[in-house]
Formats: sequence, structure tokens, C-alpha cells
Amino acid sequence: MKKILVVGFIAGLGWHAAYAGNPDRKGESGAPELNMNGYARSAGLWDLNVAGVQGLEAERLNPAGLGLTRGTEIIAAYTSWLTGAGVNGVQGGFATRVKSNAIAISINSINFGAIEKTTTANPEGGIGTFKPTVLNIGVSYAKNFSLGATPKMGDNLITGGISLRLVSEMVDNVTALGLGFDAGLQYTTGKKENLHFGVSLRNVGTPMKFGGDALSTDAALSTNYSTSVSKKTNKFELPTQLNMGVAYDLWLGPKIELDGAQSGKFTQRYRLTFMGQYSANAFGLDDYGLGTEFSYREILMLRAAYRFQNGIFKEANIATAYNGFACGMSVNVPFKKDRSAPSLALDYGFRMTSPTNNFQHTHSVGLRLMLGAAATPKDKIVAAPGAGSAAAYDEGAPARKRGKKSKVTVEEVEQKDNAIDSLIKVNQELKLKAETPIVKVDTVVKTRIVKDTVLIAAVLEKTDYTGGSVDTVTRAGKSTLQFNDYEALEFETGSAKIQTKSYGYLNYLVNIMKKNPKYKVSFEGHTDNVGAEPANQKLSQDRVDAVKAYFVSKGISEGRIDTKAYGSTRPKYENTNAAGRAKNRRVEIYMEM
Repeated sequence: MKKILVVGFIAGLGWHAAYAGNPDRKGESGAPELNMNGYARSAGLWDLNVAGVQGLEAERLNPAGLGLTRGTEIIAAYTSWLTGAGVNGVQGGFATRVKSNAIAISINSINFGAIEKTTTANPEGGIGTFKPTVLNIGVSYAKNFSLGATPKMGDNLITGGISLRLVSEMVDNVTALGLGFDAGLQYTTGKKENLHFGVSLRNVGTPMKFGGDALSTDAALSTNYSTSVSKKTNKFELPTQLNMGVAYDLWLGPKIELDGAQSGKFTQRYRLTFMGQYSANAFGLDDYGLGTEFSYREILMLRAAYRFQNGIFKEANIATAYNGFACGMSVNVPFKKDRSAPSLALDYGFRMTSPTNNFQHTHSVGLRLMLGAAATPKDKIVAAPGAGSAAAYDEGAPARKRGKKSKVTVEEVEQKDNAIDSLIKVNQELKLKAETPIVKVDTVVKTRIVKDTVLIAAVLEKTDYTGGSVDTVTRAGKSTLQFNDYEALEFETGSAKIQTKSYGYLNYLVNIMKKNPKYKVSFEGHTDNVGAEPANQKLSQDRVDAVKAYFVSKGISEGRIDTKAYGSTRPKYENTNAAGRAKNRRVEIYMEM
């Protein structure tokens, strides 16, 4: 399927290349409303985000971005086009995600107001008005595919999408109908999934032609005979366009864990996105431009862009009403304190007109409602990276970074690092002492945790596990150890029976609990999406109960143990391949300090 998408799309681009960027054909196309984007976010970037656009807005620029919709998104937007011209637009729709697929339905309507009728006999009007009606309705589909991961570039994701749009134009009893198609691809790579490439082919479809009763007139030949005369109209093409773009996300600030279906993944407080794009117009001048967007925790976003077109600075040659500058902002208000879905956002986009005309710019405003499994940052700030650096975006990255003071101070991070190092050292010593087949070893452990020195006598379990990846995070406002060696805890296939080779790892965790009597542990069970969800929910519960039973059998009080079961509702990886499903079958372990 991936090969068919790529090959078919490249073939389409090759066909289009012969017709792109031809200003001599200007005037042969119609339906300009297909290139009138009323979504306020992308309008503030002058439509230059074909590489990184996501959600419902993607159906207007690159339908591939629809595949990155999370949950359900609803948008309603209003635009004052070239203020002073009396042209207004309403645009909106909804998009929803179903596993790795996404669908959307959208509508766009342009209102020109009441226009005075004039004729050669009545050039000043006074014979009534007419109201043109311009409407198009679109249906879009997108799918994403995981291409696997590499050590250097991290995850690789490709999304493909297509839109079918019905175009209707009506003036009194004269109507023109047509069908337009959009298709696009997006490719995302990078260890933080921050490098984006996009290409879209828009407005390829059937020619349109006006027809209707208003084009016919009756003429009297004599007192006894009359005839009907029909005016002939020419066909016109849709405004076909090819877009190619690239975008790069620069992540800065403290590392923050995501919520919802993205639980276990991380982002950072600040995002600065740079983008560039080239657009080839089959019936006009080509244009290209640069844009940037700044985001604070995806709550406040500021953006600006400039789109250049040949002749834009020359009054005699300018072919657009704009001067190329655009800007905008968004405010995303979550309904919950932890910024989990749903949320409501207000968007604004501004496009500046050229001083060579009398228009007062174009203004777009929109409301976005996000429902369902949207991934939004929690208040789980792990540690501040060093200045100018960025913490890893995925869940496999180490969280214990040195840097400037944040909610978790440098001193606290260092103290917890020392505590973990001490635990690992004790386990290594126990391994050497346990050369003979004994079950328990008595020892006295002295460790320092968060400025408190505690002398604890503990009976520790035999283990051959020497420790692995441990992060220090903040959960519910409390410092917590997050253990990342999920593959060290394995169960029999389709069962809650713990494999014996995992006992060493569990003993390693039991020893930490025994050495630190104030610690509490939480087991969170997950499965892949194979099978019915009730069965997955039960299996994940049975497995965390089995781990809890093991800890209790080793002397850990039930009051210090908490269990949660999520079934397949919180995947960390794509369930579209065996490797991803295997990683999603896991028990996450957190120790509250």
C-alpha cells in the first residue's frame, strides 16, 4: 500500500510538472475559491505549512496531515476577504481518527453580498440586485504508516491522504458544477519526530461550464413566430496547484510527559518551527516563502510568514492584492487542569494587502474544539536541559539531564542520581555474595535520598540483575522513579504467568522497596490492540495483579502497592506491525519517593 501511494503520487507530480507555473494560461481557470483558505491557523502562515499541517486544516492544504488527527476535531471559521470588498467566507467541518485512519467532512461558502444589476441600457443600475452563491463540500481520508526506527533518526512515519470536493457556483439561474481532487504525502523523521517533508497536488478535476435558463432569451421574429436564443459559454479549468515544503521543529526547555494515548512520551515546553515552501500554479505565477511559529506548551502560539511572487513589488506587474506578509496567533484553553483533552482554541490569521490597492487586509478568526484522545502535556516536568539543548522527545530518552533550575532542582536530581547509583552498587555486591545457591542475604544498607540519611536494616532478595534505565520524573506533584526496562518483565504468551527469567528483575525492584520503607510502587498494565478490548483489559489487570502478588510474597505490604490496567487504550508505539505490538505489551513501574 505504501509503495502504491508513493509511486502513484510521483506519477501524478510528473504529469503536473508539464503544466505548473505557466502565467500565460492565466484566465483559463476558474473556481478561485478552492485556493481561498479560511482556516485561521494556516492563514496566519500564508498556507506555507504543507509539510507540517495536522488535523482538519490539512484537508485544505495537504490531506496527508489529516492522518495525524488525534481524537475528534471540530472547526468553525469566518473570514473577511480583502476587507472593504464586501466578500465574506465561512469554513468548517470535523475530522476524527479511527486507529491509523482519519476521515473528515468540510464545507466552504463564500458570500459576495447583494450586487447591483447593470446592463448596457442601465449602466448605473437601479433594476435590482443579485447574490452569487459559491459553495464547495469536501470529504477527505488519510492513513499513516510506520516505517520503523533507526538509531540515528528515530521513528519514521509517512502519511498519505486524498480529498474529493464538490464545487458549486450559482448566479441567479446560471450554475456551474465540478469535482476536484487533492492528494498529498507527509514524511516525518528525527529522534524527536521534528523533521517534516510534505508535497500536495491540489484542485485536479473536471472542467466546469456555466449553464441555465438565464442564458436563454426569447426573440420575436414576427407577430406569429418567436424563438429562443441560448448564449454559449466556454469551459474553464480548476486552479491546479503543486506544493512542496519542509519544516523543522526546534524543541527547548524542560521535558514534559504527554497525556492520553501518548502517555509515556515526552515533549518540551517551547517549540520553534521553521518552514519553507514552493508552490507551482498551473494557471498563474509561482510563489514561495518562509514562515515560523513559536509555541508555549501548545497553549499559546504566535506565527508569521512571508510569501513571495514575481512582480509583487512592482505596481505595474503585481498579480495579487497582497504584499506577501501574514501573521497570526492561537490560544488553546484546556478543559482540565492537567491540560488533557478536550480543549477549546481561538485562532486568528492576518494577511496584509498591498498599498497599491484600497483593500483593508484579510482577517480570519476560528474556533477549534478538540475531543477524544488528544495528546496534551501534563504537569510532569522532569528536568531542565542545558541551555540551547533539547531533551529527547520519545519515552526512551534519559530524563536525568543537568541544566538550569526548574521544578526539579539540579541538587535534587543529583541527590536522586546518587541514590540510584548506590542501589545499583548494592545489587552488584549482592550478586558477588550470592555465588552459592542461597535464597536470602542479610545486609545493612546506608543510602542518602533527598538530603535525609537513613540507616535501614533490610533482608534483601537474591538477584542477578544489575540495574538498567531509570528516570526521575514528577507525577501528581511527587518525585517518582520511572523504570524503563519493560522487556525485563515478561509473561507467558496470552497469560498472566510471570516467566522465571524475570524473577531477577523483580527481586531488584523488591530490594529497592525494602531498602526504602517509605517508597510506594505503582504497576500499570498495557496490551496491544489484538483481540477484543474487554479481554485486553482483563489481561492487563491480571498481569499487574500477578506482579503485585509477587511483591507481597517477598514481604512488601499491600498498602504500598497500587495497580492500574489500561488494556490497549494507551499504546506507545504503532500497532500496525509486530515490533510495535510487542513493545505495547508491557507493565510500567513507578516508585514514588
